[in-house]
Amino acid sequence: MLYLWIKALHVMAVIAWMASLFYLPRLFVYHCDAPKGSAQSETFKVMERRLLKAISNPAMIVTWLAGGFLIYEGGWISAPWLHAKLVLVL
Repeated sequence: MLYLWIKALHVMAVIAWMASLFYLPRLFVYHCDAPKGSAQSETFKVMERRLLKAISNPAMIVTWLAGGFLIYEGGWISAPWLHAKLVLVL
């Protein structure tokens, strides 16, 4: 049962991580379009920092830790498909 909970956590973390990776470049574009030193520019700086520190980095860490747990508990460390997946992911 724990395995399924960790698997669900892993999927949610991957979704959050990928969503933040898709949103961050959009914030960069908006930030570049804002006048330098303006309140809008400062707001985008805060948004970028918060996205990275509060969503992206924690989601990445949870993804890797939960994935490692799934690999260990599933006994897939020697599975060829897992090695291929890790090569593609890394």
